[in-house]
Amino acid sequence: MNINTKNYWEERFATGDWDVKQGREQTRRFALAQVRYLRIPRDFAGTILDFGCGLGDAMPVYRAAYPRASLMGIDISDAAIAQCRTRYGRIARFLQGDHRDVPPVDVIIASNVFEHLSDDLAIARHLLALCADLFIVTPYRETIYPGTEHINSYDEEHFAGLGPCGCQVFCSRGWSQYGWKLWFRVYAKNLLRPVFGRARVTRRKQILFHFPRRTAAAGTGGPARSRQRMNSGRP
Repeated sequence: MNINTKNYWEERFATGDWDVKQGREQTRRFALAQVRYLRIPRDFAGTILDFGCGLGDAMPVYRAAYPRASLMGIDISDAAIAQCRTRYGRIARFLQGDHRDVPPVDVIIASNVFEHLSDDLAIARHLLALCADLFIVTPYRETIYPGTEHINSYDEEHFAGLGPCGCQVFCSRGWSQYGWKLWFRVYAKNLLRPVFGRARVTRRKQILFHFPRRTAAAGTGGPARSRQRMNSGRP
């Protein structure tokens, strides 16, 4: 089965493989790290759409952070959306489809989805036309290996052709190393890697791209009207 196809994701979500490999917890951890950098006002009352929402485990995090917002999720997998509606249907609305099925909304958040997309620039451009603020979060400067799910690597210049964009590089549980994995596998081993002719390893990070627009597409007073553009930089 080809990686990153609809059938591939149906298989992962329908068989429980996503759960077994801690996909739910990773989604939750990603969302917890990202809300610190989204800079959406807590009293924001527009619509936030999670693009590529998986099993919807970011929704409780978004509900706690933005209690007045209307929450939506969309995913290509029928099996994922069915589980989303069962588990989180009380706090969010869910749609099955791809980028062509996304409705106009105030904010779109695409968390750890674009590294799976072969046409990522075209999809980002399409989503930009549908919202007031687009946030894309991906691994930062990841080394790509053939035959794996991640097919794109991202740095600050990746989306430069799409217009003004703020960036934030940060560490995130669920992706970055913490505890002994950081101190031993990264820092301690870096002392020996040059001895054996190997390059030093850097701590894995995420990068958040923010594309602001002046007017909310859905006309509900999105966050682009109430906050300044995010500055580039690292924590």
